[in-house]
Amino acid sequence: MFIVVAITLLSTGLLFAAPSWIGVQGTASVKQETGTEDHTIIPIGLNIAGTIGIGDAPVGIGFQAGFSKTAIHQRDGEELEVEDYPLTMNVGATGKFMLPLSDLLSLELGAGLMYERYARTGSILGTDYVINFNTLSAILASDLLIHLSDSLAIVGGVDVAFPLTEQGEYTLGGSSTTVDYDVEGYTITGKLGVALSF
Repeated sequence: MFIVVAITLLSTGLLFAAPSWIGVQGTASVKQETGTEDHTIIPIGLNIAGTIGIGDAPVGIGFQAGFSKTAIHQRDGEELEVEDYPLTMNVGATGKFMLPLSDLLSLELGAGLMYERYARTGSILGTDYVINFNTLSAILASDLLIHLSDSLAIVGGVDVAFPLTEQGEYTLGGSSTTVDYDVEGYTITGKLGVALSF
């Protein structure tokens, strides 16, 4: 679908290169997962994100790296304590189409992959344990830039992610095991921040 839209806009001359940018975005998400148990998770986080344009083409490479903290977690409808939850780290990359709408506004649409890692350590009866969760997701990204000047913009957007694989690594004392989970669901993330254009 993205390809058809891009070819149409290119052929009519409505699509042209947009500036690259890098910025900081606050994020808030709603994550729904179904599997052996149903989970609803609401994380709040911070990302460094941006888009690097490729020459004069109306395409670019989007990137993000950041962290989030779980604010709410419900499992099968029961609310869990989240104070001790560690940060979840994330990194992602997308291919993007850039659609300048006016001198003030530009829209970016893309798709790619996102990797998330959650690590927790502790002790049980004097024995140390480590739990790592690794999730690889497909991501659809959208960003709207409001250009305040040639070099400063407000950036807002919405991402939708779908888990492809999720793996848990459990280490207790000197023994460890890895479990692959069959997880279905989605994550919707709202983003808002500021960026420097170049």
